[in-house]
Amino acid sequence: MLRRISPIHKQGRTTREQQELMQALQEAQTALQGAYLSFDALTDPELVESCIFEIRALQARINYLLRAMKEREQQDAAAAAGGGGRRRWV
Repeated sequence: MLRRISPIHKQGRTTREQQELMQALQEAQTALQGAYLSFDALTDPELVESCIFEIRALQARINYLLRAMKEREQQDAAAAAGGGGRRRWV
């Protein structure tokens, strides 16, 4: 039986760059959770404002990392499909 190999869904193959992006994303998500907890616990208006800035900065970082991961996946898929759009079958 033949099945199509998808260049997008590599089974268990991640590059070092992808692993670093994933780790940075996880760290940013953890920091964002901490910032939300701090925001909920604070009462001083200046500290609340600083938490808001921190939350927005972390959200921007997460968005950047997600875009970088998506671009990297698209580059990898394009490189894997380098056969002029032809599909490989095994």
